Amino acid sequence: MTVRIVTDSTCDLPPDLVAAHGITVVPLTVIFGEQAFEDGVTITPVDFYQRLRTSPVLPRTSQPSVERFQQAYRAAGADGADIVSIHISSKLSGTLNSASVARETLKHDLHIDLIDSYNVSVGLGLIVLEAARAAAEGASLPEVVAVARRAMDRVTVYVAVDTLEYLQRGGRIGRARSLLGSILSIKPILTVDQGEVAPFERVRTRARAHARILELAAAMPRAKELFIAHGDLPAEAAAAAEGLRPRLPHTTLHTAYLGPVVGTYTGPGAFGVAALERE
Repeated sequence: MTVRIVTDSTCDLPPDLVAAHGITVVPLTVIFGEQAFEDGVTITPVDFYQRLRTSPVLPRTSQPSVERFQQAYRAAGADGADIVSIHISSKLSGTLNSASVARETLKHDLHIDLIDSYNVSVGLGLIVLEAARAAAEGASLPEVVAVARRAMDRVTVYVAVDTLEYLQRGGRIGRARSLLGSILSIKPILTVDQGEVAPFERVRTRARAHARILELAAAMPRAKELFIAHGDLPAEAAAAAEGLRPRLPHTTLHTAYLGPVVGTYTGPGAFGVAALERE
C-alpha cells in the first residue's frame, strides 16, 4: 500500500524538496490587518519580510481550516493511499487539532495517522523528509510512522533571534519568557524542548550569536542532514553552508527561509540550524 506524507507550511521546507519528495503541504495563514495570505502560496518569504519591516501592525497567524485538511487528505488518498500527517507542535499551534477533526470526518474513507512532531520549522521539516523517504522506498504505514517517531528523538534546533518581541507579542514565547528583561545587548539563543520554545544561551552581540549557532552546528559530526534557516539573510546562510561543508563532510546541508508564519514569531534577522542525527 502506498503511503503519502502530509504536513503544514510551518515545516519551512524549500519548494524543490517538497516537490522532489511528493509531500503535500497544507498552508497556515498570515494576516496583516485586513489582508490574509496563505503561507508559501499567496505570499513568499521574501515578500513577507519586506512587508513585516514596513507594516504599521504586526501580523497574526491562523491555523488551517478543517476543510483545508479535508481537501488535502482526499487528494492525497484519492488512489487509496494511506496517509501519514505530521505537524507543528501542538504546544505552538492548533494545526494538529484541525487535522484531527478532518481525519475523524474521513475515517470511513481514508486511513490517516497523525503525528505531533513536538517541533517547528525545519526541525519539523527534517522529520517530514525522513518519513517521505521511507514512504518512497515502499515502507508500510506503521513503518513510516516508526521512522518519523525515531527521527523526532534525533532532531536538534538552535535559533538566535534579534529580539524576543515577536515571540512575546505572538504568545509563543514559552519557557524563553525567563529571558525577558535581559539588557538590550544580550542576544538570546533558543531551542525547542518538549514542543516548546526554550532558552539555551545568551550572548552579547548579534555577530557572536550567529557565530555561536555555527559553532553548535560544527559540533554535530553525527548529523545526517542539517538546515541553516534564516529570517531574510540568504547571503549569510549560503556563506555559512559553504563554511560548514568542510567541517561536516558527511552531512547533507541545506538553507531555507524561516517562512511567513514562523517568521511572524522569530522576526527578521533570525538565524538558526536544525540537525538530524544518524541512527
